[in-house]
Amino acid sequence: MERWRLLDVEAPSQPEMNLAIEEAVFLKKIKNEVPPTVRFWRNRKAVVIGYSQNVEAEVNLALCRSMGIKVLRRFSGGGAVYHDLGNLNYTIVLQSDHHLIKGLDIIESYEFFTRGVIMGLKDFGLEAIFNPPSDIMIHDRKVSGNAQSRKRGVILHHGTLLVKTNLSLLTRILDAQQDGTMPKKVTSHKKPVTNLVDETGRSLTMNEVKESLRKGFERVFSVKLLKENLTLDEKKIAETLCREKYSRREWNLFFNTF
Repeated sequence: MERWRLLDVEAPSQPEMNLAIEEAVFLKKIKNEVPPTVRFWRNRKAVVIGYSQNVEAEVNLALCRSMGIKVLRRFSGGGAVYHDLGNLNYTIVLQSDHHLIKGLDIIESYEFFTRGVIMGLKDFGLEAIFNPPSDIMIHDRKVSGNAQSRKRGVILHHGTLLVKTNLSLLTRILDAQQDGTMPKKVTSHKKPVTNLVDETGRSLTMNEVKESLRKGFERVFSVKLLKENLTLDEKKIAETLCREKYSRREWNLFFNTF
C-alpha cells in the first residue's frame, strides 16, 4: 500500500503563514522532494479570496476592518471563503500523472478528490454529494468549497469543510454590498450553506472530523497516511513567503485587480 504524508500543521492566528505553508508544500512537491501530502489546518478569523478575484467585489471590507479580520489572497483559483476555528481546511498535494488521477479532466479531478471527504462524512450518517464544478452539498446546502492550483506536473487541491462555523458572520462578510459598477474577474457563486453540527444534530470535535476524513482519504485513495511534520526546507520557504508575499498589502488587496 502506498504511503502518503499527513500534516496536521496549522498557524490559526497567522493566516499568512497558513497560506505560505500551502505554497511551500506545493513548491517542494514540484521538485519531487516530498511525498504525496494531505494537510489539515484552520484560521482563527480570516477571509481568503481566489487568485484572480477582485477583493472589493467579493468582501465587505468595512466590516472586516471593524472586526479586525484579515483579508488574504491565496495562489489557487476559486471563490472567496470565510475561515474561523469552526471551519476545517484540507489540502491534497499530488503529482498530476499519479495513477489515481492520470487522464482525468479538471472537473473529474475535483470529483475524485472530494470522494474522500464524502466517504468520511458517512461516519456521521451524512449522505453528501459532489456538485460540479467544485462543491460538496448536503440537502441542497453547501458544506464544502474547493479550489486547485496546477503547475509543472503537480496539483494542489484544497477545500473548506464547515463544521461549526459562524454562518451569520460568513454571510455578512462575503456580502460586498456592490452598487453594480464594480468590475469583476472571478466571482464567487453564493449558495445556501450549512454546518456539519446542524446536519448531524450533535456536537462534533475537530479531532473527530479529522479522523473521519483521514479514514475517508485512506479508503478512497487506497493509501496509508503517516503523520509527519514540515521539512526544514518547507519551513524556511514558508517563512519567506509569509514575509515577502502573504503579509504584503500589494499581494492581498491589489494584485491582479482592476
